[in-house]
Amino acid sequence: MRIRDHAFPQSVDHAVEILVGQRGNGRIISGGTDLIVAIREGKHDCEVLVDIGRIPGLDRIDQLPGLPGQARLGGRVTMTQVERSEMIRQRATALCEGCSWVGGPQIRNRATLVGNVISAQPAADAAIPLLALGAVLRVAAEGGEREIPVEQAYLQEGGSTIDSTRELVSEILVPLHDKNEASAFKRMMRRKALTLPVLNCAVWLRKAGDRIVEARVALGPVAPRPLRMREAEAHLCAGPLDDERLRRAAEIAAGAAEPRNSVFRGSSGYRKEMTAVMVLEAIQTALSRLA
Repeated sequence: MRIRDHAFPQSVDHAVEILVGQRGNGRIISGGTDLIVAIREGKHDCEVLVDIGRIPGLDRIDQLPGLPGQARLGGRVTMTQVERSEMIRQRATALCEGCSWVGGPQIRNRATLVGNVISAQPAADAAIPLLALGAVLRVAAEGGEREIPVEQAYLQEGGSTIDSTRELVSEILVPLHDKNEASAFKRMMRRKALTLPVLNCAVWLRKAGDRIVEARVALGPVAPRPLRMREAEAHLCAGPLDDERLRRAAEIAAGAAEPRNSVFRGSSGYRKEMTAVMVLEAIQTALSRLA
């Protein structure tokens, strides 16, 4: 199927209207770093590209009015913008760190944060931190707007629950760290640049006294979709904080991981063993930021 038109809507509602009118043959495009490759490889049927580059406001990072504890990142915000945002660096640190690992500078200048979620890859370096931070997607569709947690944007068997032939993610809402909260992102790879992650992990912690009172641990690619390690999270919060508790939480996360054998990423056994190492390192880094 060949692209026959390139539309430039002036609003989110107009973009949705165009998509719906194409009856499944249109797709939203912004950065295009994943979509264009997929179209060329025949993975998507697409006759009309609906380009959101002219919709005002979708390229902004700001705080929601009246909600200083929450950042709003528009649907066209790029990895470079997130990486360079001082607010994100200070108050959603894992997201800044994850975005800094996406491709090279040229890719980060084009690739969008929303696109990293919609592509639904289980090892997406920007999506894993969003999961740990408890981010929410604001999705525009023909029937109106809805909000869904990032975790619900993934199908159990892989793929996205968001229909990009009929829907548009206009914003991502990201809770910002309070004074007793911190996050960290860690990535394991075969070399230091432009390579797929062997594993990646994001951790968010809230601490009170000598205890972790709330935790989120997100991991990939150890399943068809990014995973929250809820048993590990519960163990971190189950008692006084010490080295044994951290080590055991990392072991629990590794036990829940089910990575497959991969020519590019390594054997299942190796990656499962290294999961515990990486999760422990991410937890320790997040804790060091609370000191």
